[in-house]
Amino acid sequence: MGHGKQLSLSVIIIVATSITVIVVFIVVAVVVRLKRRRLKKFKSHRLLWAYKKKNGIEELLSDSWEIFPEYVTIGSAIGKGAFGTVYIGKINSVVFANKDNPNKKFLDFKNDSTSNVAVKLLEDGATQSEFNDFLEEINLMKKIGYHKNVLNLIGCSTVKKPFCIIAEFMENGDLLHFLRNRRNKLFASKDRGELAVNFMYDQSFENSLETINKSCTSKLLSSVNTLPDIKWITPDDLLSFAWQVASGMEYLSSKKLIHRDLAARNILVGGFKNVKISDFGLTRKGDDELKYITNKHFRLPIKWMSIEAINDHIFSTFSDVWAYGVVLFEIVTLGGTPYPTISNFDLLAHLNSGYRMERPANCSQSMYDIMLQCWNKEPLQRPTFTELRECFDKILSQAIPYFSFDIDEENVYYTTASFKSVPLEKHNVTLKK
Repeated sequence: MGHGKQLSLSVIIIVATSITVIVVFIVVAVVVRLKRRRLKKFKSHRLLWAYKKKNGIEELLSDSWEIFPEYVTIGSAIGKGAFGTVYIGKINSVVFANKDNPNKKFLDFKNDSTSNVAVKLLEDGATQSEFNDFLEEINLMKKIGYHKNVLNLIGCSTVKKPFCIIAEFMENGDLLHFLRNRRNKLFASKDRGELAVNFMYDQSFENSLETINKSCTSKLLSSVNTLPDIKWITPDDLLSFAWQVASGMEYLSSKKLIHRDLAARNILVGGFKNVKISDFGLTRKGDDELKYITNKHFRLPIKWMSIEAINDHIFSTFSDVWAYGVVLFEIVTLGGTPYPTISNFDLLAHLNSGYRMERPANCSQSMYDIMLQCWNKEPLQRPTFTELRECFDKILSQAIPYFSFDIDEENVYYTTASFKSVPLEKHNVTLKK
């Protein structure tokens, strides 16, 4: 009987020990898993960086682009891009005291040692995927390099919240609203029966430009840089915008970069009517054939997309050329809305049937022909950005009218909302794997 009690006690001890071991093992496994998950999250958020203390200020050793947000003052919202809202901000010159930042030359520091910048903040509540895409945009901007028609990165904050991209500030906003504001001035001047000397290109203004141009070797430079007031706009300005966008896209194409969201709303205007391509949230590196195929969910700018991009989600430098043709339409119409009578969901069927936007009434046939070339159904039959830039080189050297400011404000593409994106999952397309 004593033997039975001893055996029962041994069983109890073994069972208790086993349970304890199992519980300890489970706890250790859970802790290890949580630590791994946390470490993975930190790595993906790039929060594991080396720091040092110097003069009481934490400095980031790993990346000369990193700027702590306390050195940037955020102002009012000025726009919205992929993954975030864009604000005007001021950056303090102390940021660059010990940094070898190649793009600080684009800043104009005032007497208070601050300079205006554009700050794109990641939206609150962004998902891990959106954060990773945000970082991808930052990394891409670091590698783009300098071009006068591409927006330059100043810095970024990926260590401390708020996470943001800091870029050079373009004081005249996006090209779409820049054009529309001047179109509205034209309409208002017509209503008052005025000649709109503050807006239109007329014969007297042409004569004054001829005097200016005698001292200039480049018609392009004269049209961009010699106009004393940004409220002036001329047909040469519109041609210059077309040339500058083609030049910037030619550069991006040479880097095998596919923008995927080229539109007037994503082109910024500076103080001398210089324009720069911006918003690289959807930009990706292409393969050797300058092609990128995606199956990720994102919102589609349908009316700027080529047939193959809508149908198969195949993006390339030639789908960017298609979008450039739509940008030409926006420029010629001073911010008109493309395909104003066709819904996003019906557009593909129209394009496949051969439909293309009609020639705007104020646009010459030769300029419209350039648009049609960009909208060729066969990607390889579209011009390259080098060919487009060279085409506008020739156009700018000629004194031939390509469009006028005789605009009918009742036209439907002036009364329709400009941009309604469509989520990928709601669009009935077949995805290439």
